[in-house]
Amino acid sequence: FGRMKKQEKVRPEIRASTAIVGAGPAGLLAAIAHGAGALLLERNPDAGRKLLVSGAGQCNFSNNLSREDFLRACGRAANFLKPAIYQFGNEDFISLLAEAGCPTLIREDGKAFPASLRAADLRDALVRQVLARGARLQTGVYIVDVRRDGDFILTARDGGIIRCSRLILAGGGCSWPQTGSDGSVYDLARALGHSIVEPRPALASIEVEDYAHFRDCAGISLRDVNAVFHSARGRHAARGDLLWTHTGLSGPLILDNSHHLDRGDSISLCLLPGAEEKLPRILRQHPRHTLLNALKFASLPESLIRALLQHQGIESGQVCAQLSRPTRKRLVALLTSLRLKVSRIESLKTCMSTAGGVPLAEVRAKSMETALCPGLFLAGELLDYSLPSGGFNIQAAASTGYLAGRQKIY
Repeated sequence: FGRMKKQEKVRPEIRASTAIVGAGPAGLLAAIAHGAGALLLERNPDAGRKLLVSGAGQCNFSNNLSREDFLRACGRAANFLKPAIYQFGNEDFISLLAEAGCPTLIREDGKAFPASLRAADLRDALVRQVLARGARLQTGVYIVDVRRDGDFILTARDGGIIRCSRLILAGGGCSWPQTGSDGSVYDLARALGHSIVEPRPALASIEVEDYAHFRDCAGISLRDVNAVFHSARGRHAARGDLLWTHTGLSGPLILDNSHHLDRGDSISLCLLPGAEEKLPRILRQHPRHTLLNALKFASLPESLIRALLQHQGIESGQVCAQLSRPTRKRLVALLTSLRLKVSRIESLKTCMSTAGGVPLAEVRAKSMETALCPGLFLAGELLDYSLPSGGFNIQAAASTGYLAGRQKIY
């Protein structure tokens, strides 16, 4: 549906009251909010390519948190996003989709998906709303330059010119560039006077040095793990679900905090909270068990216990009653602060989101209009915020896009 085959190609010059660059969630919602007079420009042959691959093709587009709880989870971006979320929150998004024939499924964990679990159904519903509300969608238009001469003058790769009184940049970040989100919109923002915080991966898995002992742990998931992320930016504590992979770590705990990390940084994991009391009790209660068998009573998977002991060079066949005091101390340290060093962070080519972009201080939160260029509005992943997994990023893109689209020029 998102492919607009019959749309005419860009003529030497097209005029629009408002042009929107990028037909992802931010651009689509901006066009829906604006309606007639909006011209939505997409470089791909169809709209919403990144939406189609989100959530493994199922598209976790939001969640059922209250506005207050949603913003609380947004961390340092909460104050900036507040006007947008209150203008167009999750309930508004769900209602809009229902109106367009795309009902929502809320899972037990609170995540929101199209009921069909098909991202294409959500994308198609948004495109229908764009057209129903009188906006125009022009696909196959790759904007390569912008300048200000009273109006905004956009130049397409094929030489076409678009002139508009008001411009919304919603071209995304630079993760998953194969979907069209290749960072080229940063150049358009720079051309209009904005600075760019260096983009880096967000919602990314990590690889770990000296990981051989943990490869057999791939697929193990642990709930509510406490971690401390150590980097040149400082020390950051977090808690969440952890997934062991064949080469390192993933799961919400890692994905949501990966933007804090660089190669060479480290993570400390607490795998057994209260190990100072729990471990001695386990060893006393099972004095004739081997260490490997006794530690199963700590509710840790056997393959992970074996890997942890091998990683620290502790013999798993030792009888608990014969453990030395230094070995017991090493075990407590191992279970409360396992230190792993980052060898690689998933690249921008495959990670789910981008940290970095236009600084929030350069944009007015109440309208998404920039403080440096009147008539220019920015929305979505182009902005320098990094949000957790679980529907936050698509909802924030939709909300900031909708808020920008509401600011019409009369």
